[in-house]
Amino acid sequence: MLIGDGFFQLTAQELSTVLRQGLTPVIILVHHDGYTVERGILGADASYNNIATWRYDRLVEAFDPQNLAITAKADTEDTLAAALNTARSNRDRLVFIEAVMERLDAPESLVKPGKAFAAADYHHALVS
Repeated sequence: MLIGDGFFQLTAQELSTVLRQGLTPVIILVHHDGYTVERGILGADASYNNIATWRYDRLVEAFDPQNLAITAKADTEDTLAAALNTARSNRDRLVFIEAVMERLDAPESLVKPGKAFAAADYHHALVS
């Protein structure tokens, strides 16, 4: 599962359900400090697109009193590769990877529709 940190903060309690049900997904949390999708539409530097900083690894611990999950933090390609290797070798456990990204780091497949939406919704192109 791939999820941004902004949306995750709306649904974090579901980690409890996943662990209670004994599910073993790999969850990759893309930590880019807020609502990157919204930043791509309007307000790239607006404070309303920022979110509170959480200790995501500790949140997993809070929902996992039996210590069944594995957490990893990746802020480089090498640490992400290592975290993914950990996930491959622990398919019987929930693996939670926090991938730290720059605020505006997003794939073109997200950036381009955001610009189009901003132009259509706000009747002008915000970014060329």
